[in-house]
Amino acid sequence: MTAIRHRAPVTGPSFVGNVGWAVFGNATYALSQWLVLVVVARLGTPSMVGEYALGLAVGAPVVLLANLSLRTVLVTDPHGEHPFRRYLWVRLAAMAAALAAIGAVVALFDLPPAVVLLVGAAKAFDGAGDIYLGLLQRHHDQRGVALAQLANGGLTIAFTAALLVGTSSVAWAAAGSAGASLIVWLLVSAPLAGRLHNRPDPAAHTRRRHTHRAAGGVPALLWTALPLGVASGVTSLTANVPRYALQHESGAADLGAFAAAGYLVLTGTVLCSAVAQTLLPRLTELRAADATARFRALVRQSLIGVGVAGAVAVWAAGQFGSTVLTTVYGPEYAGHGPTLTVLTLATALGAACFMLDAALSAVRRFAGQLAVNAGVLAVAVVAALVLVPRYGVAGAAWATAVAAAVHCGLKWEVLRRVR
Repeated sequence: MTAIRHRAPVTGPSFVGNVGWAVFGNATYALSQWLVLVVVARLGTPSMVGEYALGLAVGAPVVLLANLSLRTVLVTDPHGEHPFRRYLWVRLAAMAAALAAIGAVVALFDLPPAVVLLVGAAKAFDGAGDIYLGLLQRHHDQRGVALAQLANGGLTIAFTAALLVGTSSVAWAAAGSAGASLIVWLLVSAPLAGRLHNRPDPAAHTRRRHTHRAAGGVPALLWTALPLGVASGVTSLTANVPRYALQHESGAADLGAFAAAGYLVLTGTVLCSAVAQTLLPRLTELRAADATARFRALVRQSLIGVGVAGAVAVWAAGQFGSTVLTTVYGPEYAGHGPTLTVLTLATALGAACFMLDAALSAVRRFAGQLAVNAGVLAVAVVAALVLVPRYGVAGAAWATAVAAAVHCGLKWEVLRRVR
């Protein structure tokens, strides 16, 4: 342990440079996801937007659950307990299982099969490529991650728009998204990460001391990843609970309006996710080096930063929300300005959760995150059942904000108890 304490915590590309690349890549990807929805809204109908959003609401939680947050486990594996190929094969098997599960959900609940399955396939292909991005992140190569995200976003917009214009079918638009994700996984993400196989691993200097820990193989990896993976799946399910309630109470048109407003704040979510991704390996190294004061200072600074940015964003949404919705989506969305403001508040609270999640993952408090996320899911269900039938789209926004506030408070309490 002495060698670890006296080793400089950070090597390779600068932290500021990596933050810049992470913000660029995540912003580009978030913008592309939003532009896909804009394309569907402009070339289609609110019901088509609702169908696409339903596909996301079904596919995203299943895929995130199957992901098992292996990327986070890979990045926070300070001693190289498992080789990369083990992470890869577990991820590929999990994505196959996720697609089968989405098919079962479609059959069980009589959902639109083409759109839901194709959106689910796009998410599964993204999940397969994501584990390669974890290898890049572990080597502090946020530039490579950003290039893969840029390719994914650009191809998704191009394929989705071209197929929607040519066919006027939201199912074909979803097929374009799936095709773009498949191409980026095989031809961009995998080759970018492949060049790292010949580069010294950041954990190589300690791996020999901990090889006995890898003896459990795949079962040991699954045991480590399962709590965090389930926690991530529960988080995605929580975010989609208001969408399920809206679909049940009001139908695809109201769901489309809610999704349209939500996607306007997606950029803020992904920007904060980018910062958290860059913080994660840094926080992991500081924790391994017993640099507790620097660890806490970095967490505190990140929370202050997202707090200030969130306050500004909520003010801007309150002032200009209706105008922005009308300009981007059309006059039929103008009445949902207050919804946008509430969703911006929920996003600001969620941004703080990203920073807290990074800190908790760095100290490997995976089981604690699962317990918190399960509690937040229960809060989201109760809030949606109470608010959505009474207030519709606005009620769904407030249910999202209530869940985000509880989530932020509980994660802070868990982190406060870490020694």
